Amino acid sequence: MCRYPHLPQTLPLVSRLGLRTLLLVLLAWASVCANGEAADKIPGLLTVRDALTLPNHPVRIDARLTAAGQSDDRPLAGVLLHLRIDGKAIASQTTNQAGQVSFDYLPKMRGTNVINLSVDPAATVSAEMREATLCVWERRRPIVLVELESLMQPGSASSAPSAPAGSVGRPAAEPVPDAADELSKLTQYYYNVVYVPGSESALMGNDAAHTLRQWLVSHKFPPGFVAVPGTGGLSATLDSFKQDGWTTMKSGIGRTRAFADTLLQHRLEVVVVPELPKGELPRKAKGAHDWKDVRKKL
Repeated sequence: MCRYPHLPQTLPLVSRLGLRTLLLVLLAWASVCANGEAADKIPGLLTVRDALTLPNHPVRIDARLTAAGQSDDRPLAGVLLHLRIDGKAIASQTTNQAGQVSFDYLPKMRGTNVINLSVDPAATVSAEMREATLCVWERRRPIVLVELESLMQPGSASSAPSAPAGSVGRPAAEPVPDAADELSKLTQYYYNVVYVPGSESALMGNDAAHTLRQWLVSHKFPPGFVAVPGTGGLSATLDSFKQDGWTTMKSGIGRTRAFADTLLQHRLEVVVVPELPKGELPRKAKGAHDWKDVRKKL
């Protein structure tokens, strides 16, 4: 027979059942309150771009918080965000009226670091944590520009790496065989890599860079800088790198004629994989049969 050690043995059975019922009601009430608090939070979307700098040079990490699902990208101000780099807490800051924050950081050593940005648990906004890459590179090491489409099988998911958050009906793209392994060999000892999406379909939505990073990581591509071109497209992006002193960007690997033409206009060497049909390959571009042939062309 079950007994309650703190209740008199003379307590009627109905009283004991009443106490048990009261405890269940209290637990249910606490659960409802907790769920109610979560439901009252505004759904938000964090966006953060990759950052690039030199060892022992300060870098600014910019992020933005907007209302999720809002067509007007409504900024969310006054929300406390926390920055971590490689798991270490760095700083906390509140978003301004534009929903933006800027963190200054001084990296000490060359390499790639994981940027982690999250909303404070006590905030009135709920948003998924976001990660980006901090690239700390030396200027003397050459940079290779890689068009995202050259890493995907032609026609796979309409040249989009994966479906953005909230969208339906679009499957993830499949990587080109050997692309990840061959690119890893190129970057292991020699090149730093900058990934650039070539088609406008890969740039749609505020979460484009996050979607690209997820796809690259899931298919084991080497870490690199994800450059999402803005106004002016790829040409403006190349000009921006040069203006910032990254003059060792001298070659690229792509799939499309437009990508090859843009790089040639900027006097960069370019390898097109797979090789375009006869008559479509620009005169100064090099063609590669597949990714195993790319290293021989650079």
